[in-house]
Amino acid sequence: MNFAITVLVTTYNCGVYIKQAIQSILNQTYKYFELLIIDDGSNDNTDEIVWSFNDDRIRYIKTHHIGRSAALNMGLQEAKHELISFCDADDIIHPQKLEKQLRLFKNENDLVFTDTAVFRNKKILYELKILNDMNIIKRKIALHGHFGQSILYNRDFILRNGGYNNNLTAFVDYDLLLRIFNKGNIIVLPEVLYFQRLRENSISTTDTMKKKHIIYQVQKNYFTKLEENFGISSNKDQLIIKGWREFFYGGKKTAREYWLKAGFKIWDLKLTFTFLLSFLPESFLDYIKNKRVRLMTEYRINKLFGKNNIQIIFNRVVEQLAAK
Repeated sequence: MNFAITVLVTTYNCGVYIKQAIQSILNQTYKYFELLIIDDGSNDNTDEIVWSFNDDRIRYIKTHHIGRSAALNMGLQEAKHELISFCDADDIIHPQKLEKQLRLFKNENDLVFTDTAVFRNKKILYELKILNDMNIIKRKIALHGHFGQSILYNRDFILRNGGYNNNLTAFVDYDLLLRIFNKGNIIVLPEVLYFQRLRENSISTTDTMKKKHIIYQVQKNYFTKLEENFGISSNKDQLIIKGWREFFYGGKKTAREYWLKAGFKIWDLKLTFTFLLSFLPESFLDYIKNKRVRLMTEYRINKLFGKNNIQIIFNRVVEQLAAK
């Protein structure tokens, strides 16, 4: 039996990139899908590029600028099929993404993720991998983690759980995941099948502060019941993860207070190193986090020792796009 999928793309003034995104979807080895594009009021040449494709699987709906969350909810309502996959308008998906994810999808509450590679121009910068361990996954979700647009899910399951939050201006995917992950069945396909583009434009200090505040508020209710929501039962572990939340999105002084109260030991090298880092200027720490220095370093080391071939795979995918 073949299950049809709606691949949902929301876009806003992304005409410079959307051609690659569309072609990567049309190149899928699994053919039973519609490509639903919700244009959130673009005023560039997006519509011209979309209509340049002669493929009856494409549906294009243009609305006034309503915001990404509302555009996603519109897409869920307009989708012809129950299974939903995604590709941001500036990203690229591997030709076998739908086929491989669908093999793992069995139940209505399944949430099937893949690993992601982040690129700029044609160069892979780092990977976002999801370790297939529910204890680790829950802790990653508690702190935002590496979960994103690679997901495949059932639309009705999402709608019954409230869909996307129209009141948020960012991190709507994370907000949804926090609401559904304990009701759903998280399945991880440990293979890079989603390629996320890193734009050239820099993130301003004001934007960074706003985004950290949004995440902090989204997490607020969930951190009052850490054992119930994330399975974190010991008082020490709860204090440590509260410290990590403060380090990433709140106050560095408060983070140190939580960690000291937890009684972490000097041989906990990662926590000790972060404790010392927390004394550095906020702007410098934001720069390190925004640049994903740790992930970039890990990727380069693995590549140097021949433990990573994702750049080769990505090159092939991009070559296939150019051939069309």
